[in-house]
Amino acid sequence: MERIYKTTEPFKLEGSGKRADTHLLMIHGFTGSPSEFRRLGYYLNDLGYTVHGVLLPGHGTTPEEMIRTGWKDWSGHVTKVYDAMKEQGAKQIVALGHSMGGLLALKLSMERQLDAVVSLAAPIFLMSKKTIFAVLLQYVIKYIEKKPTVAAHIIEEACTYSKTPVPCVVDLRKLLKMVKSGLNRVRAPIFVGQGELDGLVHPKSAGYIYQHVSSPVRQVAYYSLTSHAILLDEEREQVYEDVYRFLAHVENNGTNGTSADGCTDIR
Repeated sequence: MERIYKTTEPFKLEGSGKRADTHLLMIHGFTGSPSEFRRLGYYLNDLGYTVHGVLLPGHGTTPEEMIRTGWKDWSGHVTKVYDAMKEQGAKQIVALGHSMGGLLALKLSMERQLDAVVSLAAPIFLMSKKTIFAVLLQYVIKYIEKKPTVAAHIIEEACTYSKTPVPCVVDLRKLLKMVKSGLNRVRAPIFVGQGELDGLVHPKSAGYIYQHVSSPVRQVAYYSLTSHAILLDEEREQVYEDVYRFLAHVENNGTNGTSADGCTDIR
């Protein structure tokens, strides 16, 4: 099968063997696209997992389309895809999310039964406090140009927008606050990954998620050479390996494993 990169299209990769019944729901980030997850998707599909890369409403088209959407549209779509996967016979479902997708994966785990959650560079604390002003700014300006915080080739592969709809930033902040306040409702086994060179999400977000979920199985990993683009940056192969090891651990041990009493860094 030809491997396709740099496309905003959603994708599904059928699994094989005993892992085919484990479906991985991959949720991309704010202004991003499923292209962020294609490399990890192929990697895990090669190991037998069935992979679904979703396209959130308003993404993968134009910022003008995105501005018509908000957190309810993004979250609602993820729930709709999950419900469809269940109806089609998926026995185990794991949600993997990058950035805002991590927030959506965490939110999904509060509302539906998940076998595990993988949260990568999910924002609880943002590096810039300027997003606070989006509430007022949205009435003055509709879009702001994005300042690159990762390498150009990564931006190209992730198929992200070059400008951000300001009203959507307001909704992102609403989603963030909602998830932050409800983290204790997350009980599924969880892996939290965070780049230490992240220019958008403060690295302490990972520790906060780790400490506030109620999951009896929880693991956290920090990547010293990685930016916000944790799925595509130079330590990506280590990230993929760590995610797989976590999935295999859950598969082999269920919810019996890491104690909730202290932080476990799997690296």
